[in-house]
Amino acid sequence: SYANRKCDPLLLTPYIETSRLVEAKQLSAVTGLSKTLNITSYSGFLTVNKQFNSNLFFWFFPALNNASTAPVLLWLQGGPGSSSMLALFTENGPFTVDNNHNLVPNKYSWAQNYSVLYIDNPVGTGFSFTQNIKGFAANETDVALDLYNGLQQFFTLFSEYRNNEFYVTGESYAGKYVPAIGYKLHQMADTSNINFKGISIGNGWIDPLNMLDIGSYLYQIGLIDKNQLNHFIEVQNKTAEDIKQNKYREAFELQDQLIGGDLTNGSTYFTNVTGFTYYLNILNSREPKGLDNFVKFLNLNTTQEAIHVGCATYVATNETVGVYLIKDEFYSVKPWFTTLIDNYKVLIYSGQLDIIVAATLTENFLENLEWKHSKEFSSAKRIVWKVDKEDNEVTGYAKKVDNLTHVIIRNAGHMVPTDQPRAALDMMNRFIRNQPFGH
Repeated sequence: SYANRKCDPLLLTPYIETSRLVEAKQLSAVTGLSKTLNITSYSGFLTVNKQFNSNLFFWFFPALNNASTAPVLLWLQGGPGSSSMLALFTENGPFTVDNNHNLVPNKYSWAQNYSVLYIDNPVGTGFSFTQNIKGFAANETDVALDLYNGLQQFFTLFSEYRNNEFYVTGESYAGKYVPAIGYKLHQMADTSNINFKGISIGNGWIDPLNMLDIGSYLYQIGLIDKNQLNHFIEVQNKTAEDIKQNKYREAFELQDQLIGGDLTNGSTYFTNVTGFTYYLNILNSREPKGLDNFVKFLNLNTTQEAIHVGCATYVATNETVGVYLIKDEFYSVKPWFTTLIDNYKVLIYSGQLDIIVAATLTENFLENLEWKHSKEFSSAKRIVWKVDKEDNEVTGYAKKVDNLTHVIIRNAGHMVPTDQPRAALDMMNRFIRNQPFGH
């Protein structure tokens, strides 16, 4: 099936380094993706480590409205090893894929009023690749270095957006990635020439020690009984001990057998006692259908040609990336996060129905966070939030003190923009534009 196809991925770095920027931009323009939808976008690869030939894949959508002044959002998926194409096609991008491989516009796309940059991160994820196992990230410092290198090349190629406000956003395991690159941008503030304004994290895995008590949550909502809760608590306590002793691999193995299931053979304890094989929404015991339409779409020859990835086999999650980050899973990025919260705007949000990073876990993390306004934040009043004050249903709840905004979205699980796209967009608008959540 590769006959008559250009099988070389579009590596933009050689053009960027020789200042052939006009040519690079023309080459990266995405054309022929859809007969019906005409949306300007650019995609290609940025070489972030020449020694290992590590390349980050990006797909960039300039804002449909006022692109010259619109804030630029970087989106990072979690996993670890999950591709940001997941967000592009099922969460907040300009289109989704139907059962017939057709692109359907997304009414609540974040790329209408913001320019959105999706990066498959770290290398090895999605279309991003490395040709040396040493190219895989082993910790968040590795992640931040590659991303920073990629961002500098991106803003050299798309220099017209360099002065625009820049936000780093993401969900789940990006609770690590977002503070990592955010902190790197903070460190490089004098020389980065990037107008870094803040971060946004949805259902984020940030500070494992204070985010272990899934058991109590499952018990309170009736998914496990008292005896099963006792087992959860026993494992949580052992995990906490391991974390405190820097036994990060042991902590990972305990939690993987309990609920993670990434490398555990057979079922997890969670699956055995609840019957659930899905931990992203308490309303679904199995993964909902149709979420993988985009994977088939990204493996079509026509799509791969349009987005310049060469001849690739695309998978939504690459387990290998996770294997190299095993010791990182239970390592906290709280110190970086605390620095960011003291200097930049921060949005932390949770879908109320998530299991794996349940809202209560994030709540506990925030309660244990020491920053310059912790006391005020702890006692601040929560606001009832509706997208439109005429709405019948409550959208969720919000609390804001100084730089920190914390939001709960009702009727949403782990992937908030998938479950509640209208609410997610409204939340981002209020956060970025500094608009209050009350009416």
